[in-house]
Amino acid sequence: MIPDTFIGFDLETTGVDVETDRIVTAAWVEVLHGSLRRSQKWLVDPGVPIPAGATAVHKITTEMAQAQGMNPIRAVALIAGRIWGALSEGIPLVIMNAPYDLTLLDRECRRYDVTPITEMIASAKDAIILDPYVLDRRVDPFRPGKRQLEALADYYGVSLHGAHEAGADALAAVQITQQILQTPEDERAFSRSTYHHEVYGHDLAELYGKQKLWFAAQSAGYQDWLRRTKNPNAVVNGSWPVIPAPAGVAHAA
Repeated sequence: MIPDTFIGFDLETTGVDVETDRIVTAAWVEVLHGSLRRSQKWLVDPGVPIPAGATAVHKITTEMAQAQGMNPIRAVALIAGRIWGALSEGIPLVIMNAPYDLTLLDRECRRYDVTPITEMIASAKDAIILDPYVLDRRVDPFRPGKRQLEALADYYGVSLHGAHEAGADALAAVQITQQILQTPEDERAFSRSTYHHEVYGHDLAELYGKQKLWFAAQSAGYQDWLRRTKNPNAVVNGSWPVIPAPAGVAHAA
């Protein structure tokens, strides 16, 4: 049975390096019966310049963040608190490409002496995290085309207005996930094998655990493809939903 309430979460950041980049905006959305009930958004002064490439994606400049953004220590504590609330209450927490957002947030927590996300997850016995990227690749692994959020929204018929705005992305991720969970089979996939039966009707706590195995296998397959076709030394991290902090490192650099 699918719960009435889901929480969506998304970050926009200074770059794509989870170990060193910083949060610029964050959004937490509560979705009730498939529709937005309430939301909270944060604009953060990351404490470092925002590269032009990142600004081109999320439209936040260094000057805007410095003038209007929240102190990063306070912001990270508030954002992490919202994540803890969902995890501890057992509300499904939906994050597109969770290893990116949760790992970067984990490193921000370590940077500012906030309880790391890894510890929160370990302490929350009823935690459920769902990742539409992992779920979609599991149920429909042979579908051609891209798998980023905009492509998934288009495929599953979800409206995504304002892509790369954290609130819009978080809401779309929840609605895409709900579509996947409620699809017993995809009639559009008549010419390829699909595996919706591995997700449809299953307990969400069970799916949470299985995603770790599925993501590891998906990452290993991608790494193998990269090594055969592009880079013989390619390494793809298969940790989900958080990449462990480097050994012996208590705080990010």
